[in-house]
Formats: sequence, C-alpha cells, structure tokens
Amino acid sequence: MTSVQVNVDRQGRVVIPLRERERLGIAAGGTLELIATSEGVLLEPRRPADVRIAADGIPLIVIEDAGPISNQESLDAIHRDRERQ
Repeated sequence: MTSVQVNVDRQGRVVIPLRERERLGIAAGGTLELIATSEGVLLEPRRPADVRIAADGIPLIVIEDAGPISNQESLDAIHRDRERQ
C-alpha cells in the first residue's frame, strides 16, 4: 500500500497527484466513492454500469470497462434502473 500526503482546500477538495492517478487508473472526470471506515477514509473508483433488458426479458448489467464488478456495483445499477422507470 502506498501512502501519499495530500491537502484539503477550503471547499473540501483533495487533489490526487498525477503519478498516483495514473498508477491507479483514475481518469479526469471519473467518480470516486468515499467510504468512512474505522481507520479513516477510503476512496474507491466507481465504474459506470447500466441495466438493459435482453430480447428474452432477462436483465443484463452492462459495464463500460468490462473489468470485474462487485455485487454492490450490480445492485447499484439495478436500483438506478428501477428509479428511472
């Protein structure tokens, strides 16, 4: 695990150094989820996922980067789809 010191500005923004963004694959405009833990703060990249209905009526979860997806990301996509309906 790498440790990098960053500052928080008056508006609550934190700048992740370019070297770390490149190493972690965090692109400009990407979304991070802030998770409060007993040890501090954890930032995790969020990947866009969408739910589509296949021709046979089965819901499909489509992920832009086609990498592994967590159960929570699947559930979040399903909930967003239900809210749109």
